[in-house]
Amino acid sequence: KPLLLYIFLFYWHFLNALFTVEAPQSLYTVEHGNNVTMECTFPVNGKLKFRDLSVSWEKKDELRKQVYELLKGEEDFESQHSDFKGRIKLLKENLNLGQSLLQITDVKLRDAGVYRCLIGYGGADYKTISLKVKAPYRTIAQGVVSTGDNKWKLTCQSEGYPQAEVIWQNGEYEDLTDKANTSYETGSDQLYRVTSTLTIKSRIDEIFYCIFWNKELQENTSA
Repeated sequence: KPLLLYIFLFYWHFLNALFTVEAPQSLYTVEHGNNVTMECTFPVNGKLKFRDLSVSWEKKDELRKQVYELLKGEEDFESQHSDFKGRIKLLKENLNLGQSLLQITDVKLRDAGVYRCLIGYGGADYKTISLKVKAPYRTIAQGVVSTGDNKWKLTCQSEGYPQAEVIWQNGEYEDLTDKANTSYETGSDQLYRVTSTLTIKSRIDEIFYCIFWNKELQENTSA
């Protein structure tokens, strides 16, 4: 019996050494609300036998979240985590080419993290892939309110992620940020809603700029 166990373990490691899963891209960056397709590859060696194939995609959070599972050629959505319901598709036509392509639609901020692609086909192996989600402050809503006696309240509001700093300048590009009041709210979608108000005394023909500076993304948007 010890000899049989030794032989079994020897061949198991031997088969797994021959069967290797690869990740052509280890990091994907996608904008909030867009779609992303992540890929891992595996050896097929001839015509694919679907009944022998198992594919599992998991998200490694505090608790493991099942993203997608194909067991012996059959899809299993019962164990899929609620975060991914209705937004996951495996491009099965590519499995014949040894490609496991997982598509996530309408990407959320909570989708960011580390994923594990595990393939079982004769042998078994896995690779980890990171997904980064960003939400630039693309659209800035503006408001101008007169408070009388050439005094004005200028307001800029935008949504994005991570939290942005708002910088105010006049037409000569002098920094007026210290005179502004900026507030932050977090919505159910985890985006930051940033509202900044500058109160100034000015002629009506002057120009002012509000700049949303996203330090982590090294991006800025101005109005």
